[in-house]
Amino acid sequence: MTQWYKLWSILLVIAPTFAANAVTTVTIEKNRPKIALVLAGGGAKGAAHIGVLKALEDLHVPVDIVTGTSMGAYVAGLYATGMSAGQIEGLVNRIDWYKGYRDRVSRAERRVRDKEYEDRYQLTTDLGVSWNDIRAPKGVVQGQNMLRILRQSTHNLLPFKSFDQLVIPYRAVATDIIKLKPYILDHGYLVDAMMASMSVPGALPPYELDGHWLVDGGVTNNMPVDVARSMGADRIIAVDISTDYMKQDSFTGFLSVADQLSNYLVRRSTQQQTEKLTDKDILLQPAVGDMETTAFKKIPEAFKKGYEAVMAHKEQFAPFELTTEQYREYLQNKARKRSQLKYGDAHQVDRITLNNQSHYSDKLLRNRLDLHAGQVIPTQTIEDSVESLYALDRFERVSYHFDNSKGDNNLVIKVKEKSWGPNYANFRVFIEDDFDTDSQYSLGMSMNFTDMNDQGAELTLNLNMGTDKLLEAQYYSPLFEGQKLFYTASAQYSIDKRSAPLRGFDDTSLEATKNYRSLKYSEWQEELALGYQHELWREFKLGLRFNQGKTEYSTLPLYGSAQYRRSGAFLNYRLDSLDNYALPSQGAYLNLEYLLSKDDIYNAERGFIQNSSDTVSELSAKLILAQSFDRHTIVANVDYGEVKSKNTSTPIAPKTLGGFLNLSGIPRNSLIGQNKAFTSLTYRYRWFDNDFGLFTSPVYLGASLEYGGVWSNPDEDVSSAPLYAAGSVFAGVDSPIGPIIFGYGRTEDNLDSIYLIIGSSIK
Repeated sequence: MTQWYKLWSILLVIAPTFAANAVTTVTIEKNRPKIALVLAGGGAKGAAHIGVLKALEDLHVPVDIVTGTSMGAYVAGLYATGMSAGQIEGLVNRIDWYKGYRDRVSRAERRVRDKEYEDRYQLTTDLGVSWNDIRAPKGVVQGQNMLRILRQSTHNLLPFKSFDQLVIPYRAVATDIIKLKPYILDHGYLVDAMMASMSVPGALPPYELDGHWLVDGGVTNNMPVDVARSMGADRIIAVDISTDYMKQDSFTGFLSVADQLSNYLVRRSTQQQTEKLTDKDILLQPAVGDMETTAFKKIPEAFKKGYEAVMAHKEQFAPFELTTEQYREYLQNKARKRSQLKYGDAHQVDRITLNNQSHYSDKLLRNRLDLHAGQVIPTQTIEDSVESLYALDRFERVSYHFDNSKGDNNLVIKVKEKSWGPNYANFRVFIEDDFDTDSQYSLGMSMNFTDMNDQGAELTLNLNMGTDKLLEAQYYSPLFEGQKLFYTASAQYSIDKRSAPLRGFDDTSLEATKNYRSLKYSEWQEELALGYQHELWREFKLGLRFNQGKTEYSTLPLYGSAQYRRSGAFLNYRLDSLDNYALPSQGAYLNLEYLLSKDDIYNAERGFIQNSSDTVSELSAKLILAQSFDRHTIVANVDYGEVKSKNTSTPIAPKTLGGFLNLSGIPRNSLIGQNKAFTSLTYRYRWFDNDFGLFTSPVYLGASLEYGGVWSNPDEDVSSAPLYAAGSVFAGVDSPIGPIIFGYGRTEDNLDSIYLIIGSSIK
């Protein structure tokens, strides 16, 4: 009894103290004016808002309401969740904001067949094509990575009936692009509010929400003072981060005119809101007007400018400041509210709902996602699964959210197929000129029809014109929803131009590159294969291949010709984790193929070559290894092909050497033979990054050492074949249309060439 008596005595003493403190806190909150912070839009300049927040915290100025537009909506949203300025600063500095404006999944993470396709048709315009129109995406990117950034920033908060339920009441402003009016976002998912307000027209498509198409709110209400006032604000601190108008000498083209007009519309809406401020409010204008909206590398500088803007006028904030004790209670109240926020990824997932807005079957999508209910699923696991599905590059957006409206924790995954599809056109361009012999060039177009069935079957039609010509149709179809087992059927007609040595195919010396006749191979090829792809970057194929063609001198067809036929079976294994095939900086590429065929040469005329019939085995191997160390990259390359035959040295499927980084110093494809052995070691230095936000175009300097040759004589092998040394130096840029390279190459016999290469050399 004595212990219970003591306990009650303590409680009777403490309880009134707690009650008094609670009453004091409520009294302070009621007696002081409500302070709203209004944050304007401005891209990377929005980091100034974080500096403002840090300064307000240092001055013990409370924030009771927060509103924002575009980047201002992002910073305001984070602060509304109870994060401190320091926490927001750390988060924003860790984010790769440029990645938010690049949706394409890294090449290393794509399917092998998609990598090969894009290496050939590098101008990935992704235009939607149908019988009666051509359609383009509504934005340069579709917001896949930007949504990921926002989800990871807000930690998958569950939806709110009102954003008043956040730690600090919050509103974001977007523009309804159909009604051309401001749209106030006051409930739902915080990520949706941020994304809608940040969807810059042109760069990102309109964000669909509750039946509205929403874009960046900058042109209609870039600094929502009126919204804060309608929420009950007594005092407003507005932060304007407008861009300065360009001077006449800054106009460099039509894009400059568009930028100036866009800036005018945004600043006009900002000025309209500025006029709603009273003498009791404060307008801050951090000195970031000369900073570009995409200059994310200057975020620390913008933060500093925001902090300085407050401290330069800190006497104006004196009426807003709380005492140390009052501010401590204010922070405790924020912490208490923050602890009550609910996050979807913190609890067991009870259900997984698939919102499938594509022609692909639900089973295929679920197999690709590989997520299972009945457990807590970490955010990173979900993000990795979403990216694995998005890597197929057939979807406009793959997104997710958590929903607890029915009393359980439901993970909802939305898969939206490209609205401008399902048929897409891409292009290729390639030019190589050595300023001496004939230029090599190729222009091509590819059509990819993706809506063949719900398991992901596709039909691809390719057309290449130029030095070498190609007309090709390929059908690909998975056999099951898992897409690991598949088959392909293809047919193609090609015309390839090669150099035939004057002294015959047995002449594979460097002298043969000086004295040659132009040879034309016209060929039909059909192929049927069964394949297995265990991972996206690795596949195995087993198939049948049939070739029938004719070879003749390009300019002297009457001088001689021959026809040939090849029927065979092949095994192919390919591993491809390179981040870039033309200019790799990381990863590996291995292609192994074994072909067993029956080769016939017939109707040979005028001693052009001899008729023959033979059983041929052919082994081909190509290996590329790339490794980077800071700005330095080393690329090792081995290319080997050997044909075993008894009766002929005439190459039906000739292997070639010559051209830049392919025995530099001699013309492209000027050495021809049945067999090939080649290796090279290339060094590149990344001189400039050239990060333009939506894309990068790094500039490289480099050099190579090369060694190899070809041979056709069946009695020779790699140990006795004529092999030659060569090397090159070059400068190049990895541009949106592919590599652009200027180089110089030289062989051991002092044969040399100057090269200009534009685009992808892959056929």
